[in-house]
Amino acid sequence: MFGYSVKITLSISLLIILIFSLNTKLNESNNNIVDDGFQSNIKFQHVTLVVSNFKESKKFYTEILKLKDKKIPWLPENQMFISLGGNLELHVGEVEGVKINPSTFNHFAITPSNFEGFLNHLKQHGLVYGLLGSFKEYEIQTRPDGVRQTFLKDPDGYIIEINNYP
Repeated sequence: MFGYSVKITLSISLLIILIFSLNTKLNESNNNIVDDGFQSNIKFQHVTLVVSNFKESKKFYTEILKLKDKKIPWLPENQMFISLGGNLELHVGEVEGVKINPSTFNHFAITPSNFEGFLNHLKQHGLVYGLLGSFKEYEIQTRPDGVRQTFLKDPDGYIIEINNYP
């Protein structure tokens, strides 16, 4: 009987040490600590989309999606930086020699302050949204976390998720 309780005590002790070690590693990874001790907080800043028709894309992103062109004076013609709030930006422009080949799954997401109103706005502009894969007209899904989402394609076929993330 004594030998059995020693094994249980050792097993519990090893389990506690393992959990403590994993917790320490998780805390280190949450602080972006690399094995060499270097520490850096990394923030997402922008995504770039190369487009085939800048004027058409500018109209889509600024007039239909209602995103704000930051009007950066030093940018080349047919390029713009769009504000996505805070320091986040979407860079859009024509770049000679770059092949445009949107994925059927890769996408970025935006969250309008009025999800239903925004979807009605898209319909009024003749835009169709739907789910990835099927793009059946005006389909919306609810994720397990309660966020409602649907997807839209820009003039070049880039996919944009529209959701009501809190």
